[in-house]
Formats: sequence, C-alpha cells, structure tokens
Amino acid sequence: MTEAIQETQKIRAEILVVAQERFKNFGYGKTTMAEIASDVNMSAANLYRYFDNKQEIAAGCASQCMDDLNRLLENVVSLPNLDATQRLHLYVQTCMRYHFAMMHEAPRLNELVENITTNHTNLIHQKNQQMEKQIASILKQAVNAGEFEVDNIERTASAILRSTVFFTVPLFMHLYTLEEFEKMAVDVVTLIINGLRKTN
Repeated sequence: MTEAIQETQKIRAEILVVAQERFKNFGYGKTTMAEIASDVNMSAANLYRYFDNKQEIAAGCASQCMDDLNRLLENVVSLPNLDATQRLHLYVQTCMRYHFAMMHEAPRLNELVENITTNHTNLIHQKNQQMEKQIASILKQAVNAGEFEVDNIERTASAILRSTVFFTVPLFMHLYTLEEFEKMAVDVVTLIINGLRKTN
C-alpha cells in the first residue's frame, strides 16, 4: 500500500470519527458537510475529495458501528468453556446491550439508523448475514457436542436471528428498562433452546 493511499485512509477515518460524533450530538438531518469539514479543519471542497456526499459518510459511520458489534459477537462465538445454552444467551444479550446502550447514550443516532435502513439496505443485509453465520457457528458447536438436534443449521440460524430482532429495534428500547429487556431476552432464548435440545 502506497503512502498516498495510507494517508487517504487515515483522513477518511478521521472524518468518520468526527462525523459520527456530530451525528450523535446533533442528529443526521442537522449536520452539514461544511460542519463536518470544519471539525476536521479542512474546507468543504476538500472534504468532497474523500466523500461524495453526506450519505456516503453516513454509510461509513454505520459500517464502523457494525464492525464494532461484529467484533463483540465474534468474541462470544470463540469464548472457551461455554456450552451452547450459555453461548446463545450471551450472544443475544451482547447484541441487545450494544443496541440498547447506543440508543440511550446517543438517541440522535436514531436518525442515522433510519437513514441507513432506508438508503443502504445492503449494509443491513450484510450485518444480518454476518450474524446468521455466527449463530450457525454456535449451532454447529452445539450439534457436534450433542447438545442440540438441528436438521438445517443455516435455516435455523436465520430463524433465531429473526426471532430475536425485537431486541435490536430502537422503538422498543424506549419502552422498557435494560433489566426488563434482559429478562425478555432470557425468556425468548430459553424458549428457542428448549426447542433445539437433543431429546435422547
């Protein structure tokens, strides 16, 4: 990688950091390209050398958030000395707590979430595919250990993801406390696990 490419990537990363902070404090709608440029001490014209528009910056910020969550969930999948029940509970709780913290500590990021959901559905599909693979990995571990009986691991992983999506939706996170959400997540995952347990 050339120095010029490295420098460009470094500047793009700096822009995403300040943009996300501005989205968090002021919301996506009230943030302008000129303000983001000012935050990184460059002209608006110079900012357009690195990003075509605010939508592209929003997508970059969303990708970073998704990467952060993905790393947390990968750690759960690879943690040693957990059985499938513990791992699946921890996986759903980790995902739920990440989204819950983001929505309560930075509620204006809801605008960014709505924007990404509407304009960058490919990122949402990419996130879901990553999570389905992680859940499938947990199921494979469980089947190999004789804990679960699963006919189709991929379809089951997809069904588990969709049955737990309630715990990642910002709308619901304003209706319940974290403790209430955690109890509901335990109930849902317990129901799933009881359906997957090997019976003989």
